[in-house]
Amino acid sequence: MDPRRDPERLSLASYPLSHPVQARFSDLDGNGHLNNVALASFYEDARITLDWRIFTGGRPVPFDNFTFVVANISIHYLAEARYPATYVVGCGVGRIGTTSFVHSAGLFRDGVCLGLCDSILVHLVEGRPTVIPPDRRAQMEALAFPVRAGADAPAEAEAGIEAAAGTAVDAGAVGIPDQPAQAGSGLVGSEPDRR
Repeated sequence: MDPRRDPERLSLASYPLSHPVQARFSDLDGNGHLNNVALASFYEDARITLDWRIFTGGRPVPFDNFTFVVANISIHYLAEARYPATYVVGCGVGRIGTTSFVHSAGLFRDGVCLGLCDSILVHLVEGRPTVIPPDRRAQMEALAFPVRAGADAPAEAEAGIEAAAGTAVDAGAVGIPDQPAQAGSGLVGSEPDRR
């Protein structure tokens, strides 16, 4: 199914982890919205936070005896993102293969999904794709996307949503109106490599 039409991909509640991101003035482009490269960095930041949560218990330290590289990133830009604003990136492990896994993410503001990102990562040993060990697979499955019906969202997800709501820029205090999410830009990202 096209991720842009998948209701689970378009709902923050489907993601097991939420990561708040504050837009910066330097993220703006000449069109007055957040630059696509800046948005890609939002997904990257959330992906690293997810990896730390999966592989190190949330500590920003190297992954012990588990090397992986990004093989592909696919981004669908669904709507414009504006400054000033706080966004939330929902993320989780969308698929686990034999030697690779997919991080699935969505960028949200005010309940509106502004974009989707899938990152394919490959497990390497001595520079070659290698079977993901069962213990690592189990760690990834604990943060699988979508969150299954009846499952409790991790405390981090709830805290991330609350933190994002609590740290939103009070644009009125600085004399700049906060920009609402803009739907329908129709921009399309690259399609994933299907080899």
